[in-house]
Amino acid sequence: MISRDQLEQLFAQYGWPMDTKDWTNLNTVFTADSKFTVQIAGGDTYGPIEGRAAIYEFVSQTVGAQTDQRRHVITNVRVESESDEKTVATAILTLLVTENGSIELKSSGLYRGEVVQEDGQWRFSSLHLYLDVPF
Repeated sequence: MISRDQLEQLFAQYGWPMDTKDWTNLNTVFTADSKFTVQIAGGDTYGPIEGRAAIYEFVSQTVGAQTDQRRHVITNVRVESESDEKTVATAILTLLVTENGSIELKSSGLYRGEVVQEDGQWRFSSLHLYLDVPF
């Protein structure tokens, strides 16, 4: 079973490219057949985007097009359920944006992910982001 430190590190490895646009590690956090969905309350749903390559493409293009500086603050990481095969975890997102010398709270939301081992590493087999407002 995944440790709390490993789970927090997995969420951090996911959030890092969102803030730095350093895409090097993005492929390490998703399984080959993973699914990713973004659902905005009262608005659009993106996905499910299926497969590591498609998720990489969606995230890198979407985030890469943003001209402001974003900071994904991922907190309150918790295990919802776990078995020998997978762990279901949730975490809270607070999205801060800096632009033109001002910082604003852009959005908040809830991550819900299924975590499994693939090739000896913990990875998301699915990750769903439920945003409170658009990003």
